[in-house]
Amino acid sequence: MKVLFSQWMRDLDFKTISEAGIPSIVLMENASRGAVAVIRNKFPVDHFPNVIILAGPGNNGGDGIAVGRALAQSGYDPLFLFMSNPEGLSGDALVNFKIIRNLELKYSEVSSSDELEKILGTFSCDNTLLIDAIFGIGLKRAIVEGIYFEVINVINKMEFKIVSIDVPSGLSDVIPPSKGICVEPDITTTFQTLKSALLFPDDRKRSGEVFVIDIGVPVKYLNDQKYFIEMSEPSSFSSLLKKRESGLHKGKTGHGLVVAGSDDKPGAAILSSVAVLKSGAGLSTCVVSSKNRDMIIRSYPEIMTVSEEAFEKTGSILNKVDCVLAGPGMGVNAQTEKLVEKIISQSIVPVVLDADALNVLGNRISILEREREYPLIITPHPRELSRISGKKVEEIVNDPVNMARDFSKKYRLYTVLKGHYSVISSPEGRIIINQTGNPGMATAGSGDVLAGMITGMISQFGKNFPIFTILQAAVFIHGLAGDIAASLKGESSMIASDILENIPDAFLSVNDFRSEFKFT
Repeated sequence: MKVLFSQWMRDLDFKTISEAGIPSIVLMENASRGAVAVIRNKFPVDHFPNVIILAGPGNNGGDGIAVGRALAQSGYDPLFLFMSNPEGLSGDALVNFKIIRNLELKYSEVSSSDELEKILGTFSCDNTLLIDAIFGIGLKRAIVEGIYFEVINVINKMEFKIVSIDVPSGLSDVIPPSKGICVEPDITTTFQTLKSALLFPDDRKRSGEVFVIDIGVPVKYLNDQKYFIEMSEPSSFSSLLKKRESGLHKGKTGHGLVVAGSDDKPGAAILSSVAVLKSGAGLSTCVVSSKNRDMIIRSYPEIMTVSEEAFEKTGSILNKVDCVLAGPGMGVNAQTEKLVEKIISQSIVPVVLDADALNVLGNRISILEREREYPLIITPHPRELSRISGKKVEEIVNDPVNMARDFSKKYRLYTVLKGHYSVISSPEGRIIINQTGNPGMATAGSGDVLAGMITGMISQFGKNFPIFTILQAAVFIHGLAGDIAASLKGESSMIASDILENIPDAFLSVNDFRSEFKFT
């Protein structure tokens, strides 16, 4: 499933109309009928006979008019409220207005929020549905004042069920979320694909339940490589999860090396080392101090160890493993800096840098500019990416796709930018947005588990599958393990060990996954 910026969707609409020859009025009709199918299912006419359509001055208003007209055909009693003079509409919106006028359906122009509130006050919230069709994806400025600001405030404070058409009015991928307001619907019916505005930053919570409606944009246009964002789905990495061949032994399923932990944070090394094994690698070795060695072995005897002293002197094990992880719990100090530089300069296998391995690069970012033959993967959260990129945290949170993509392309590496919808970017600029996980995973050690899973799965599959595919699988299954843990423990009480314990169930249930986004 593609995820589009608003400009991309406008480009696709234009191409569909001008090149494929599908009239714009047909696309609008397809969109409205798909939205009506959702509305009839979620808000049946016997419970919500009254429908109020709030129509704006552009094409989104036209979509809303077409939705209201089709609902009238299904037995609903629509009232169209126009935010501007409907006679001044143009194009397909004007066509649809003329149709409802010819059909003598009820409509009125609303000139103030007081007038709107008065009209809405004559309807019961128990049997009336509001259709938000004021602004769509084309909105360029935040709504901070004026009639639309006042109208949206009226809508949000009342208790009507609300359906937004395409995107909630006021939401846009070119408007920072801290600016202005938007309608907060129960359901959003978006067209053709998911829009980035519905996801970032955390705008899913403001969009309600999201339904994606196929309106007929040709697949050949959607598959153009310039639309580089996709949503992760199990089908994208199903080839990794086939049943193992008989006769396989641990030496053939990968060996992951974990350079992690410290005297103060030995748990990070344990979590990530065990995650290497639970994600399928046959062997997991942890570089540890003599002080922590016994603790790690007692916790999980399956983990092998190498002393820090031996690793610092020779580092020969770098040539004997399939993937190296560095960073979790190491601490920000000269020792960590020395070890990270050693790994980056001497490794011949894929390297994963997480947590403190990234933090020590803040003043030595030039290390990443060195030529290397192996794939490099970084797994920052926004603040860590801020430290090494020089970008403000707010910039990264507001535009995670482009921030991760730009960094990956500049330094020729893979970035897993962690968040509500984690973003995976490739050195070539491809983007995958992960759709598993939950707020309960905002807990100490969750990232250590993810870094270990990435390391374990690259160790196991890196010789036969693209790194980008492996990253999709690891991040998806990590989030799914967190979702299973939350279902058992609750989001507030779950800890990283709960995620770790549910990795096996996540592997077993990945093909049963059902997206929170409904595709119709």
